[in-house]
Amino acid sequence: MKKIRNIVAAGALTLAMGVTSLTVFAATKYDSPQEALAGITGKTIEEITEERYEEGKTYGEIAAEAGELDAFKEELFEQKKEIIEERVAEGSLSREYADEILERIEDNQSTCLGTGERGRGMMGGFGFGFGGGRGNGFGRNR
Repeated sequence: MKKIRNIVAAGALTLAMGVTSLTVFAATKYDSPQEALAGITGKTIEEITEERYEEGKTYGEIAAEAGELDAFKEELFEQKKEIIEERVAEGSLSREYADEILERIEDNQSTCLGTGERGRGMMGGFGFGFGGGRGNGFGRNR
């Protein structure tokens, strides 16, 4: 009887560990482009910071050199989408305008090479915060 209990306990422990590890894997979320790049490329934030400031590379160039530009662009899109969805939920951004922004980001990402040229590529001139903070709606009631 004790043997069966040990087997059941070991099985339950294994299952719990498996579920926990899947939850942690699924919950991997980055709070900034720098964290995303570090997680995607396996580099440390310090290494990325050094490349960015001492060698003058953009995050996109670092991702492209590591062969991870598409994964990096996808993660940045998810970060931006989350911010936009929060603004829609709080009522500071209309659903229609949010959809326009998301569509423009997707269009810009399709031609982004990661070089960071102003007004081109992934950001398309929006910047990370999109300039739509409180009081900056440009009078269009968006």
